[in-house]
Amino acid sequence: MNFKKFIFTLFTYLIGAVFLLQTYTTPVFAESSLQDHYQKLSSTSRAERVEWRYRTYKGKKQKRLWSITYEKWLTDWLPA
Repeated sequence: MNFKKFIFTLFTYLIGAVFLLQTYTTPVFAESSLQDHYQKLSSTSRAERVEWRYRTYKGKKQKRLWSITYEKWLTDWLPA
């Protein structure tokens, strides 16, 4: 009879522990995508935008390279 009481008590505690652990589990809401977060923070490298500017000086056509990105001349006047 003592053994039956021990088994019953053990079974009761095990069932109680299972229900208790299921009740107190806390869901974790992780961020959906850390990669998106890091992409927003990181800087992106971009190509410099340039264009050729033309002029006629003393009857000769010349060209010069202008940086749109940095707003400065990149070359001297060259024959076109």
